[in-house]
Amino acid sequence: MPNSSLTCKYCGAGNPAGTDRCSACGAPIEIPVVPPVTVTTVNTPARPITPPVTAQRADTTPEQIRDALDAAPINDQLKEGLKAAGLGLGTLGVGTFFARTAAEAASIAFSTFLIGYFAAATRSALIALAGGLVIGLMVGLAVKRPIAVLLSAPLGTILGIVVGNLLQASLPALPLPPLLALIGGGILAIIGSRRSSSNPVGKWYGRFRPFLGMAGGLLFALLGYTAGKLIG
Repeated sequence: MPNSSLTCKYCGAGNPAGTDRCSACGAPIEIPVVPPVTVTTVNTPARPITPPVTAQRADTTPEQIRDALDAAPINDQLKEGLKAAGLGLGTLGVGTFFARTAAEAASIAFSTFLIGYFAAATRSALIALAGGLVIGLMVGLAVKRPIAVLLSAPLGTILGIVVGNLLQASLPALPLPPLLALIGGGILAIIGSRRSSSNPVGKWYGRFRPFLGMAGGLLFALLGYTAGKLIG
């Protein structure tokens, strides 16, 4: 509301509202100016509610298998049997075992078949048999990751065949393609290998891997040699 009276700042006399000059001294009346009031509103954005994240492990340890079986409402004798089987599989690493075994079989089959096939072109049956034994033995002795097992011996075999074909004209008396394929495949198969598994099942299987590898190598080397004879 406006003030009912205005005070003259020169003489201090009161004057009614709306007066321009003081009725006592005639000085001009200055109307006080009230600054406007500014209200600032601060909007705080709503923060989203983030649900709790529950971390899950991708692998299953033998201890987790044992604890899960202990809590299961099943017969005690059956529970002990399942626990022993689960702990054995967890210790062995079944997934890695099957992946590595499949990679070894494929590597031996591919490499020895190629050696036998190119040995047939030079009528070198002895090199074909030696290639099957050497590649199978080297792959069986080496312990690598499955992808390394799958690529190492075949890559060495292919490189040996390429180099042998390039050098064959300079040394026509030697069957260089199958011979260098044997050497290259065997060297790359064993390079980069690590120590064998420390668990008892892995050690037991590791004793038979070289013999299984040589048997498979001989078989596929003979198949490759036969195919080379038939096609050639």
